[in-house]
Amino acid sequence: MHWITVVIFIIGLLNATFKLISSDTDQFLDRTTIVYASASTTFVDCTCRILRHHSGLDTKGAYPCLPLAAGKVWQCLYLLLLLGASICCIAGSPAQRPSPRILNIQSLGSTTSNLPNIYRDGGGGGKINGINFIIFSDSLYTSGGVPKSDNSNLVNFSSNSLAASNYDGRAIQSLFDFGTTQKGPKQQIPYYYDGGENDFTTAIWPNQGIATLCGGICGVSFPSVINRTAISAGQDSRSVLYNTPIQISLTAFGPVVTRPTQRLFIRGEPLFGGFGTLVGTDGYLYLFATITKTADSNGLKMARVRQHSFADRSQYQYWNGNSWSSKMPAYADGGAANIFSYSQEFLGILYGPGTGDLFYSTYLGQYVLMFQADDPAIDRNVYVSYSAAVDRGWSTPRAIYQTSTLPGGYSYSFHAYPNYDSSGRVIPLSWSEYAPPNTYIISMASLTFA
Repeated sequence: MHWITVVIFIIGLLNATFKLISSDTDQFLDRTTIVYASASTTFVDCTCRILRHHSGLDTKGAYPCLPLAAGKVWQCLYLLLLLGASICCIAGSPAQRPSPRILNIQSLGSTTSNLPNIYRDGGGGGKINGINFIIFSDSLYTSGGVPKSDNSNLVNFSSNSLAASNYDGRAIQSLFDFGTTQKGPKQQIPYYYDGGENDFTTAIWPNQGIATLCGGICGVSFPSVINRTAISAGQDSRSVLYNTPIQISLTAFGPVVTRPTQRLFIRGEPLFGGFGTLVGTDGYLYLFATITKTADSNGLKMARVRQHSFADRSQYQYWNGNSWSSKMPAYADGGAANIFSYSQEFLGILYGPGTGDLFYSTYLGQYVLMFQADDPAIDRNVYVSYSAAVDRGWSTPRAIYQTSTLPGGYSYSFHAYPNYDSSGRVIPLSWSEYAPPNTYIISMASLTFA
């Protein structure tokens, strides 16, 4: 049977080469790897899946390659040089990996802080100069106990805060906040007062991870700037004004946050970076945007930018479903540019992913997506999906955990933290819990893969 395999392959190779030279040249091999530090997908495996797809022997298109441009000549040479390896692959394509097994998910309770009586929400984190940080949204600081409905015990309020996790070596849920016992945690992200932002009608809410850049000594994130007036009026669809790029650096006096520009992406566009980022070893920063409450477009979209240009919108490229383009896809495009599609219906509304994180697991040798749906008041499940490629091929999401909630309240703002365990086996989780009238806490758990 091997000679039949060789004949079939040669025919497929000629067909694929013809396609290269004719029409699909710019898109054919637009998928070699970014190659994250310990990527287990081999060069040959990536090659054989590409060949199988374009020769018509594989119609799934689920080859584990991240998008990068390559020239026509190199494409042809690439195919010819790996002819022998590809024949072996065609004769016996590797089976799809089974879903990884989760050993356990252990509750860690709520976070503690060196500053007492902080009540807040949000989350998302990363490592800066070897220290694990978590960034939060609104924080209420009281003179004692939960915030009262009349605010009589409210000492201070901050739109966002930043804390070091496990700084004292006690536990990942043990936080070190930057501020004073008199006023509570410091508000870290500055406003653009000259640009119309202020402490009363505007909020800056981080709710995504922190990308480690600058050779490890700075962090980058993309929080949303919020119209508090719209929220107070119940106009949630108008609450997000835009997202903003921030850079976090460390000094002898604690973290310092700067905003290189006021806004990056605006309401009505995919808010790239709002669902988090991936740092590529190819010099690019990959950013994800969640799409929700649409008829047929819910899921995630992807953009990329050179890491040193993260605040320059003119330098961004966007994944259109087949290749990189300078044209941004529409928010609702029927899912054409989605790297991941997901919807769940409640009372006639289709919800996409809400908050979560997408990361490459060195332990599993594949990409992992963990998220909570965008209807957290109804669904407190945490979902997980896996893929060998970041731009397609994601497994059907499955519920793995139900977040805890306060009596009469709900949970939201789920996040995963792959930066804690260098082996990739243990992934801390966090989420916010709310109960009327003003109680907010951050709870954590620890997931361990088998």
